[in-house]
Amino acid sequence: MTFANFLTLSRLALVPFFLVALIVGESGWALSLFCIAGATDLIDGTVARKWSRPSKWGAILDPLADKCLVQSCFIALGVIGVLPWWFVGLAFARDIIIVVGIIYLEYKAAQLPYRPTIVSKFATLFQLLVAILALVMLWRPYAELWGRPLSVYLSWAVYVAAALVLASGIKYVIMGFELLKQRRAHGAS
Repeated sequence: MTFANFLTLSRLALVPFFLVALIVGESGWALSLFCIAGATDLIDGTVARKWSRPSKWGAILDPLADKCLVQSCFIALGVIGVLPWWFVGLAFARDIIIVVGIIYLEYKAAQLPYRPTIVSKFATLFQLLVAILALVMLWRPYAELWGRPLSVYLSWAVYVAAALVLASGIKYVIMGFELLKQRRAHGAS
């Protein structure tokens, strides 16, 4: 158990508290818990790279914790009516496809790189932006930024995040097929 993995597990542990705060209408607390959980995501990767060795468990736990936090947030915000269901479904479908793909590739004994692509990092960044904007809107419904309501920025962030989610999902599917092709070529030689 490394300190980085402890931070990742703490992010997972915050998810139910975040959801309860959101469900009972404590949007300020929900926003705070989401930001704290998000901060652990920034810190654990840095800690793993600088002071402890990155581990295979960390490489699996970190994205799992991210997915649990972000997807639970999106589903809750979809239920509340803050986010459109097509976006929630797209983000959820991409993550399911990635998880199923990883399980299948592990089963096939393919050598997985366990590192995110650049488009995936931007997709995650914009998904976090969507979540934070939506949570701020719940907390302060009439908030404005540069003279415009936050809903304008949220709409744009949703479309950019959706495009990046779609692009990263396609990229991961292509990578998965390439890994299977390499595995078959390596097994044949």
